[in-house]
Amino acid sequence: MNNYNKWLRWCFPVLTFIFLSLGINARLPDENRNHAPLNNDTLSCFIELGDVYRNKQYPVGYHYQILKEFVKAQDGDLRLAHLPDSVSLWEALLNNMVRVVVLDTARDTIPEYIKEQVIIGPFLNTKEHVWVYQKDDFEVMQAMNRWFNSFKYTAQYAHITSKFYAVSGALSPYDDIIKKQSAAIGWDWRMLAALICQESTFRMNVTSPKGAVGLMQVMYSSAERFGFNSISELYDPEENIRAGTLILKEITRQLRDTLVMDSEQIKFILAAYNAGPEQLRNCRDFAASQGKNPNVWSEVAQVIPLMRTNEFAHLFTRYFRGDETIRFVDEVLARYERYCEFLD
Repeated sequence: MNNYNKWLRWCFPVLTFIFLSLGINARLPDENRNHAPLNNDTLSCFIELGDVYRNKQYPVGYHYQILKEFVKAQDGDLRLAHLPDSVSLWEALLNNMVRVVVLDTARDTIPEYIKEQVIIGPFLNTKEHVWVYQKDDFEVMQAMNRWFNSFKYTAQYAHITSKFYAVSGALSPYDDIIKKQSAAIGWDWRMLAALICQESTFRMNVTSPKGAVGLMQVMYSSAERFGFNSISELYDPEENIRAGTLILKEITRQLRDTLVMDSEQIKFILAAYNAGPEQLRNCRDFAASQGKNPNVWSEVAQVIPLMRTNEFAHLFTRYFRGDETIRFVDEVLARYERYCEFLD
């Protein structure tokens, strides 16, 4: 009996060690997949929602920010996809062009023919918005559920929700980014905010018919000069505003080589941002040819409508809707004045 007890005392720790080792080794692969299923990969998403500017609600920005927090926790990257008109969002999902579709179930439904091929993630808020994945991406959805069930109780989540759904005492959810980027170019942040509102009404996923993208309606061909490698980067609010301010900085540098006074400079910068620097040079040259001061915006604006008349249109290589540029400058400056009345 004593020998048996001795054997147990020796054997039990050894068996326990072997059992725990086997158990740990058996669990590790699943735990690794659940906690980091992206494995430094990119999660591409398409957000099928509309921002509600008048009620100060920005669901696109909200979901994009939540997705960014998720991929950060999963050691991955995020890409907001823009689909061509010829491709439906469901084609994009099933053909792996995107891995997640954010859907408003109160407005849109999943087609019957693909219901067996997709799975739905959690309802993230009371807006009936869900994330939809391919069934093959079950691990990502499972990781999302696990992550969000913890994240939704954090102060960070409460901040994101209030930032995008209850904008109070702020112009937009992007004020912090606007302040940071405006400081980098020496602008009053309220002026940059006025320009962004004019361009996109603070909607991060808007695209113009000409292909201008995001909050500051940046053309990818312009952003390429500053090291941007894909159009998807320009849908990210911070990257878009950074690209826009780099363009403004370049325009400012070009204008400093002319005789434009400081008091007039912002008007010409805004005009060049809207119409393009080359078109602004045409406007100023034309103003000079008409006996106007090319360094005073009001005098340049006075003759811009003449540029599309039959008498002068042949002088220019392309048609110029100058009234749009004049209105753009006037409205941005007026909005800036209103912002100055109630914001520091």
